Amino acid sequence: MSVPLSLQILETIEQLKEMAKLEEEIWKTAPVPLHQTLTAAKNGGIVIGAYMDGKLVGFVYSFPGFRNGEVYLCSHMMGIDASFRDRGIGCRLKRKQAEEARRRGYRVIRWTYDPLQSRNGYLNLAKLGAVGVEYVENCYGEMNDALNGQLPSDRFIVEWRLDERVTGERNLVEADLLKARRLTVLEAGQRADGLLQPVPRDIDGTAAPLLLTAIPLDFPQLKEQDFALALEWRLATRALFQRLLAEGWIAAGAWRCLEEGVLYYIWKRRSERWQQKGEEE
Repeated sequence: MSVPLSLQILETIEQLKEMAKLEEEIWKTAPVPLHQTLTAAKNGGIVIGAYMDGKLVGFVYSFPGFRNGEVYLCSHMMGIDASFRDRGIGCRLKRKQAEEARRRGYRVIRWTYDPLQSRNGYLNLAKLGAVGVEYVENCYGEMNDALNGQLPSDRFIVEWRLDERVTGERNLVEADLLKARRLTVLEAGQRADGLLQPVPRDIDGTAAPLLLTAIPLDFPQLKEQDFALALEWRLATRALFQRLLAEGWIAAGAWRCLEEGVLYYIWKRRSERWQQKGEEE
């Protein structure tokens, strides 16, 4: 019988020390200072831990943000113990965060993530229904931790409007996406050594209902095998994603194509909103 997952609000010094220890194990760097996480937790922030059999195996850490006259919840960090990944814990943490945010009066959650990390892209855009609205070049400067490793720290800023059940992938069946392959503006071409390289395509998307861009499903492994190729992906996606956003597109969904080893971002016009149909995954 599997041990059930327990989600708990973290707000005591002891709980936040435990979170700091897990953070250090995941990123192999010094954690956020305790006085900072404690102050955030006591002043409008939301910190949630995921426990399995009494052990902290994941967390999400957030604090209040303010921009253009709007208060939102800034979700700064989410981490999952390596041995507990791919079990849906991150998704459950984010949904618990949204539930608690609504209860406290927040209507928007914003956060950043590396757009070349397909696991995060699929969770954020396909499962949660957030949208990528901005691209920040080298957002945090040089990061030498275990997960970022030397690449420029480019990030998507995603926005999750809690009163709008917006999603991309689930309203488009796979057959529709296969038909839309002609609207792919960035492909993943296979080199002779089997690694995927970015291949931009020049198409006229003026009247297109959507656009697709591909990234490798396992970018961390690609980076380990060929750092120069990883940097090529960073620079190619940076240039294209910045252009698409400037032209009025948003990253509004994600589709995993396992047989190709890629994740496709689904881009929609910024002015278009569509309602989720059916149950969330």
